[in-house]
Amino acid sequence: MAHIKMTIQYDGTNYFGWQRQKKEQTIQIKIEESLYKIFKKPVKIRGAGRTDAGVHAFGQVASFKAELKMPLDILKKVLNSLLPDDIKIIELEQVEDSFHPQYSVKRKSYIYYLCFDEECSCFIQRYVWHYPWTLDLSLMQEALSLFKGTNDFTAFSGSTDVKNKIRTVYDFTMQSLTKLCFMDMCLNGNFIKFRIEADGFLKYMVRNLVGCIVEVGRGKLKIESIKKAFETGKRPSTMQTAPSKGLFLEKIFY
Repeated sequence: MAHIKMTIQYDGTNYFGWQRQKKEQTIQIKIEESLYKIFKKPVKIRGAGRTDAGVHAFGQVASFKAELKMPLDILKKVLNSLLPDDIKIIELEQVEDSFHPQYSVKRKSYIYYLCFDEECSCFIQRYVWHYPWTLDLSLMQEALSLFKGTNDFTAFSGSTDVKNKIRTVYDFTMQSLTKLCFMDMCLNGNFIKFRIEADGFLKYMVRNLVGCIVEVGRGKLKIESIKKAFETGKRPSTMQTAPSKGLFLEKIFY
């Protein structure tokens, strides 16, 4: 029985997240259905973590165990031929039985894209948060620093059964861009690329942090309110959760 690690890319627009659900289409369901066609029996995959409905991934990781009947390069080609065009296996490798896609994780990183022009190109509407308002970028940079380090992120989490909400954010950056490149064309505009790297993330945590910073830039949320939220564990009243479509799981570090 071989233990296979998969690295997966997907456009999450048409799916209700990563994890299998009873009535909705998810990434996990699509991959397991394709594996069933290959191995002629149910194959359960374990993911490194859940992504919400509409969230994308450059480097999601999952694993499964099966009796291999073909080389991994052939298996990857067959699997990709069975998957829909918005899900792609980019790497397969055999790993030790001790590897666990979730519990072996040391860090994860996410990227979030925002467009704050009055109009936003139709080619990237699926992958950015279109927020057509003037933003104070210097205030946003100041707010960014508050989330670095080890903190209790209860105030910035969605409803979850996870008891320990202390996380360490190693890096949180904000980069202003004047263009995004699509295929061999560059789309000019005003964009922001957020990147966050941490030892783990709570439900909606990245989207809440981005939404919080954007509200600061808009002048609707004060820096002091963020500090108070950390102290009290209560969500800032004016904070919004950023839309899922601008969020990408970038990389998982083992």
